[in-house]
Amino acid sequence: MTLSYGFDLLTAESVDITTAWGKRTTSLSITPAVLTSLDRVTIDRLLEERSLRPPNISFARNGRQLPDCEVIIGGTPETNPDAGLLDRAKARSLVTQGATAMVYQAHQLIDSLGAICAHISATLRATCGTTVFHTPPGNPGLGWHRDGQHVVAVQIAGSKEWRVEKNVPAHWWASGALVADGPDTDVAHFTLRRGEALYMPPGVAHTAQATNESSTHVSFVIQEPETKDLVLAMFERASQSVKARLDEGPIAQRTTRAATVARELAAAIHELDTDELLKMVEEDAMEAG
Repeated sequence: MTLSYGFDLLTAESVDITTAWGKRTTSLSITPAVLTSLDRVTIDRLLEERSLRPPNISFARNGRQLPDCEVIIGGTPETNPDAGLLDRAKARSLVTQGATAMVYQAHQLIDSLGAICAHISATLRATCGTTVFHTPPGNPGLGWHRDGQHVVAVQIAGSKEWRVEKNVPAHWWASGALVADGPDTDVAHFTLRRGEALYMPPGVAHTAQATNESSTHVSFVIQEPETKDLVLAMFERASQSVKARLDEGPIAQRTTRAATVARELAAAIHELDTDELLKMVEEDAMEAG
């Protein structure tokens, strides 16, 4: 396994995301086999899906997301059975006018994409989803923003210029659009071409724009189990072995009884098999995904 083919690393056991995609500040190549399996991922192919409707597809113009009401068929279900579905004429017109189309959970629509997603999820024991971005020539995608998950952007058609924060933010951050026009930290510049990929860990600010040709890329969005999920699982499992009770005895002794419960709970948590608990939390997250 070499760094040049990032997705090959997922054949190794117990691989983590960072070692799978190596240095974040350099682009990497994906295997020809993976690229071939992504060839069916086109905006025309996705727009043919009759089941596709907002919020699983949205559009952005000049870096800002458009309201869903601008791209759906109007009316009510009683007067129009297609009400709420994507208006494909509007969608194609928006793309022609330079808007970026974003299709979420595209792996549920295209089998080859779903197979890659399932492989990533099983190998990393994490939830893996996808978003396909199609941007017309010279136009921006989303403006500067941060994602709360690991993202691997794979260029499958055309090329795109990326601006990416060089370092993971050391301070607290929130996912979503940045208030300012970019972060106040060092920024790296990349141009991704067909067959190249870029890894971005949670919190790294980024934005992208198509070059002089239209661009299509798929972002593999990987969500690790959250700390709070493991904490809740620990307390739930440990509380089953706590014998002390808080609701029996004189009210005046409630503080003493609470301290006893806390000691028993701490001892029970210390005895837990954390590997077993983590596996359970991982499986729950994957099922939820």
